Amino acid sequence: MIESHEYQVLLTGTDPKTGYLESDEGGLPRLEVATPPEFGGPGETWSPEHLFVAAVSTCLMTTFNAIAQISGLEVLEYHDEAIGHLQRGDDRLYRIDRVMLRPRVVIADESKIAKAVHLLEKAEAVCLISRSVSSEIDLHPTVIASHQVDAST
Repeated sequence: MIESHEYQVLLTGTDPKTGYLESDEGGLPRLEVATPPEFGGPGETWSPEHLFVAAVSTCLMTTFNAIAQISGLEVLEYHDEAIGHLQRGDDRLYRIDRVMLRPRVVIADESKIAKAVHLLEKAEAVCLISRSVSSEIDLHPTVIASHQVDAST
């Protein structure tokens, strides 16, 4: 088990509102980034605000999948619709004050739905990104068994 690790990101600005991210670690692809359109950015490019919400959502998924695997829970599908709420405070500064996570998880065994919900809650509590930010994290999970997916289509 690691005690500490560093993650390197190289950012190159291409103009005042755009740039790209790279990393020498693991052959990661270049990622175009920009100021969001609400603040004069070009649109159609990942913004820091999107990446922030994506980090919270992705961490929940990877943490949940690790805990589920250790617990012997068979996860067939995972989908999350995450929303970050940007708020201007009384100090006139912006922050993402809350992130709503709505994971929809499909599992094989209907008798383990309550267990899956519990593991999602546990994953949110131990997720290193959620633990590293001051934003409120609202978790609204939906867990269904695979036969329920088949019946609804």
